Amino acid sequence: MLIKSLYLPIIGLSALIMVSCGQINKQEVKEEIIEHEHAEEIVLTERQMQAVNIQFGEVEQRELNSFVRVNGEMNLDPQFKADVNSLTGGIIRQINVTEGKNVVKGQVVAYLENTEIVELQKDYLIVKKETLIAQQEYKRQKELFAQGAGVEKTLQQASANYEILEARRIGLEKQLQQLSINFEQVSAENFVSLIPIKAPITGAVHKININIGSYVDIQTPLMSILDNSNLHCDLKVFEKDIHLIKIGQEVDIVLSNQAGTSLKGEIYELNQSFENETKAITIHATIKNKKGLTLMQGMYVTALINTGIHKTDAVPNDAIVSIEGKKYIFVLKDEIENKEEKIFHLKSTEVITGISELGFTQISPINELPKDAKIIKYNAFYIASMLAGGEEED
Repeated sequence: MLIKSLYLPIIGLSALIMVSCGQINKQEVKEEIIEHEHAEEIVLTERQMQAVNIQFGEVEQRELNSFVRVNGEMNLDPQFKADVNSLTGGIIRQINVTEGKNVVKGQVVAYLENTEIVELQKDYLIVKKETLIAQQEYKRQKELFAQGAGVEKTLQQASANYEILEARRIGLEKQLQQLSINFEQVSAENFVSLIPIKAPITGAVHKININIGSYVDIQTPLMSILDNSNLHCDLKVFEKDIHLIKIGQEVDIVLSNQAGTSLKGEIYELNQSFENETKAITIHATIKNKKGLTLMQGMYVTALINTGIHKTDAVPNDAIVSIEGKKYIFVLKDEIENKEEKIFHLKSTEVITGISELGFTQISPINELPKDAKIIKYNAFYIASMLAGGEEED
């Protein structure tokens, strides 16, 4: 598709040469337009090449800081996201937070009413008093037995009764603690009718699933909380690049919806199995400079993983052009020599660019190039500039 659109700029290039060099008249330009009207490739004459100093060369092997380009998203480890649940069913009587509100671990986010908790508090108070009486009886029987006035069987029964009641007391105390009810307050006969629901982690309230008057049970998540301060990046690395990835490598991260926002990261963990049916593994990278940024779970990112200095395919910076947001180089497809001059047939090849150093840029062609491929090495931008204004020049 790109190749079809490029023959017009070349006509513009011919017109430019005509004006600057005085070697091509208007009729020749018109004939060239007709000749290339249905072209499927880029065609340059030797005169055109010389007029703007377009040169051929080869893709070189250069020692550059190599990288792997990957995609991924912001994510949280399971310990930094939580559902808020109640340990008992009941009616929601009060909601203390709104979505987006920051909360700390242990903060009350809602109150739930359950008539059974009053019965639970009553049972605890009765058992506690019975335990105290049983303890006193056990001590009395123990003293009598020590003085030779007691009966061993009676002492054993007193001991067993005390231990059973003590176990029941401790069990009911634990139940009250799980429901966030202060058992010391219950001991003072100050019963409560509402159960406080507390945040299990520090973070921001993500989604609230309840209303005042809603009935909930132990399987109903009341809301969720996310601790976005502990966000990291989950990045997908395909099989061909896995051997290049190591823990500790630096990562440059760009948010897909905020092209101007660049973050630094570092790989801290690699999964040991492929994901689903894809030949990719997930790697995890910390984010180092996220202060002042609004980052959320699920944000898509593009990242470059610096894999160190390697010999890699590279071309001069002037060999790469940008067209409609994509990067291209121009490859010589065929060279024909007629009576007057050489004719060069070129095709565009999309590439992914990497690190640029000392005038060279790492490239990875979308489609594999022949080993001896010749490319436009310098001044390829003339073709790109004609693409934008070729029709007006013509």
